[in-house]
Amino acid sequence: MPLRPTTRFAYRWVFPVLGLGLAAALPADGQSPARQLVIDAAEALGGVERLESLETLRLRGYGHEAYQDGGSRITTETTAPEKMTNLTAYERDIDLVNDRTRVSARMYRAFVFAAEAMMRGQPRNQWLDGDIAFDGARRLSGEAARQRRMEFLANPVVAVLTALDPESTIEDRRSEGTALLADVTTPDRASFTLAVDEESHLPRWIRWVGPHENLGELTYHAEFSAYEPVDGVLLPMSFNTVSDFRDTVMLRLHVDRWFVDGNIESPAAPAAVASAPEPAPSYTASAEPVVPGVWLITGTGANSILLEFADHLTLFEVPGNRGWTQAIIDEARRVVPDKPLTEAIISHHHFDHTGGLRTAVAEGLTIVTQSGNVDWFDEIIRRPVTHYPDRLSQNPLPLRTRPVDDHLRLFDDQLTVDIYRMVSNGHMADGLMAHLPDHGLLIQGDLFDLNWQIYFWGDTYADNVAYRNIEVERDVPVHGEVLPISEVRRRIVEQTSNARTLCNQVAAAGLSMPGCPLAGDDWND
Repeated sequence: MPLRPTTRFAYRWVFPVLGLGLAAALPADGQSPARQLVIDAAEALGGVERLESLETLRLRGYGHEAYQDGGSRITTETTAPEKMTNLTAYERDIDLVNDRTRVSARMYRAFVFAAEAMMRGQPRNQWLDGDIAFDGARRLSGEAARQRRMEFLANPVVAVLTALDPESTIEDRRSEGTALLADVTTPDRASFTLAVDEESHLPRWIRWVGPHENLGELTYHAEFSAYEPVDGVLLPMSFNTVSDFRDTVMLRLHVDRWFVDGNIESPAAPAAVASAPEPAPSYTASAEPVVPGVWLITGTGANSILLEFADHLTLFEVPGNRGWTQAIIDEARRVVPDKPLTEAIISHHHFDHTGGLRTAVAEGLTIVTQSGNVDWFDEIIRRPVTHYPDRLSQNPLPLRTRPVDDHLRLFDDQLTVDIYRMVSNGHMADGLMAHLPDHGLLIQGDLFDLNWQIYFWGDTYADNVAYRNIEVERDVPVHGEVLPISEVRRRIVEQTSNARTLCNQVAAAGLSMPGCPLAGDDWND
């Protein structure tokens, strides 16, 4: 077996070259307390020799994962439940010899969503070959590879074997309740904490820190339970991964069956993928005028809208991620270089609409948001970020907000903008929309999207327009393109009809689906 690069796991490819087993590779004068903890865990799982002999693992089961990492709750209240994505036909192949893994599943939303495929269910296929993450023929970023690597390690057998690699370091044995802990750093500098039960010595959990666009960084805590013997190895039948952001359940898996050393699909990266350069993030923003003093900024990510007042600039939305929001800010300053950009209006708190919040705060922008979101944003900005520093953590600035309860008018001699709290909406309870009365423009995020296939939210768009008694000629969206209001209304009718057709198909099949029947329909028909 050839020696693999040291950027990959070493626990398989070092031993054959050295001609040593795990026990022989350890110091002859005894083990450190931290390393002994891991050896005890290996023995509890089936023995060092048995673990060392493993070549492949496959688990099959089902479960669910947090949508947008817990950042898409209907409201920011601490008691609000998470939105989850269901996972069926879940399968993970683990190639211990070659440091590869593949995940396949069928996923569908456990809440109403606007993409028909995500309501019906669509396949997920993810691969990791050493330090190369890929989906089919497309190589992904190094950050995606690191995230998949840590998810790969969130398995007791993989974690223990990796820790016992002679080139891994194991340090700081300590106690926490009824668990014994040690910190592990792998040859490629991946770090995690391993916890084992003080009596059984079976691994209880591993914990690690990863980068996060909205939160700066996130601590993951992957728990293992319900161990059962499978071909001489104890394997968990339940996985539960929780984050330190409001104890969000990131992934919950129930195992139906384990396969040990069976034939698995080799998840090796195709040659074209392996030879492709690691993609680097690149952002291009372009501002197109809507009316004088208003631009739609489009490009790599979701839209933002630039508003020019007499003495300053305002953005509507800081979406996507930190890099995209920085590109939006740079474009705004390019378009109107002689006025300061001072504030950003945020339509609602969902993570896809606030991925640039930390960038906006680092740029000194005041955040205009519905009052119910202020504590949520403050919580995000105050989170400690030490492992993956960004501009805000390196040069901290306080969050400055301008809360909106129901209505706020921004105006001067050049521009008038009425900001309203949205009503009658089951997607977001604390949202804002902006109306420009002099131009008949409605600026909104997630009231309507041209690209939505199905629409479960009834008359929420029309309800908001009627409730505020405003005149709307054109819709200026965060997602999509500027459209006349007549076209928006036509599309909503079409999307709602598509949702009704889908619900009828589900009912005819004797099945169920969130959002069906449509809330606005007569359920007695």
